[in-house]
Amino acid sequence: MAPQVHEVPDGIAVLNREGEWTGYALSFAEWLYRYLIGEEMCGWNSAVFYPGPVHREYLPTGPGQQPRFVHGPPRAGHRC
Repeated sequence: MAPQVHEVPDGIAVLNREGEWTGYALSFAEWLYRYLIGEEMCGWNSAVFYPGPVHREYLPTGPGQQPRFVHGPPRAGHRC
């Protein structure tokens, strides 16, 4: 999708809260890493940093299953 939105040969496009697209010539893994360490990765003035661990939720994939939650290590003090 990024090539059509921002003419980025390899990368991703992110939709921000204002409904605007921002293109990044990065892999998703690199974009996610930068987002998690608090860089502006969703457009201008979008930097946020949450010092606690990353929380992921695996949604149920079938009837009767419950969501599964995974918590990463603390990130306090690791901001670049």
